[in-house]
Amino acid sequence: MIKNKKFLYIVLISISLIFLIILFLRPGKDKNQKDFESILTEGKTFESRELPTLPEDYGDHKLMEYSVEEIARILQEKYGKNIENPAAQIAMIEELMKDLPKLYPNDWVKVLNQILGYAFPDKVLELMRMSENLYNYNKFRESNMSKVGLMSDEARRQMVWKERYRLFGEKADQIWAMEKKMTAIGDTLKRIKESPAGNLDAKLSNYSQTLREQFGKEYPRIMENKRQQLTEGFMVSVQKDLKVLSYGERKSALREIRSAMGMDSAALGRWDALEEEREKAWQNQQKYSEKRTQLSSKKGGMTAEDEKQLDTLRKQYFGEEAEIIKNEEASGYFRAQEERTYGVN
Repeated sequence: MIKNKKFLYIVLISISLIFLIILFLRPGKDKNQKDFESILTEGKTFESRELPTLPEDYGDHKLMEYSVEEIARILQEKYGKNIENPAAQIAMIEELMKDLPKLYPNDWVKVLNQILGYAFPDKVLELMRMSENLYNYNKFRESNMSKVGLMSDEARRQMVWKERYRLFGEKADQIWAMEKKMTAIGDTLKRIKESPAGNLDAKLSNYSQTLREQFGKEYPRIMENKRQQLTEGFMVSVQKDLKVLSYGERKSALREIRSAMGMDSAALGRWDALEEEREKAWQNQQKYSEKRTQLSSKKGGMTAEDEKQLDTLRKQYFGEEAEIIKNEEASGYFRAQEERTYGVN
């Protein structure tokens, strides 16, 4: 009985020691987190105040070149109309967090609170909670950077979104709305890229439908700003389809893709001309590369006469770029080794 009690005491003491060690080693809150907590606990509000006149040239200068009051006025102008939108709030806070820690390393959280209080006095506590959550989210990303690199895309995505929902709740969907849309588009492109070659029309239709579903009413505006980027994304995913086509078939297919992505006839004409230039450039590169390989593989290497022949070929095929290409080859770089991406280069 005594032995059992002694054993029990040892176990309890061991558990207590382990608990104390864990408690001691557990990372505590840093100064910035404590500042956020103190400000939010105090719950100080701001009264509306008259701010300086909006600087006429503020867009040409860094935000931090202005006084606290001037920064607050600029924020009203830039974000006031959309301040109820969580994504706009995050964009504004990120802009402030970019430079405030550098300018005020010891009390930037307090300066942040002051600026937000001057700019949006009736929303300062809400904005400070959002700021605290963003700060903690950034710390989460930094502390998990090495771990994230070893995870699969899906596992990484799940971990990141779990933390976003923990910190921001349902607002996370609004804050990272564009990322969610681009992820869905990226998944579609990945499926297209991994599918067997063939049925290019169906792939283009699938992609176009995904874009319209994801962007909804914003589709025309997004396409106006991101048309080339989104078009190239599709072209990269269908390289297997484009490679098996003849030059004429491929040129027609690229024109059809660009047309489906909303390019007008003038733009299509310019792209047709560019495709012809690209094709000629690649053919010249191939012809030159074959001749260079033939000369360099000769027993004993290239002679001075062979070098002169290459100089002539470079000028014939590449014109003004001949000397550049010669220098590239001297440094060990050969353009012919680059992989061609049809529709892109």
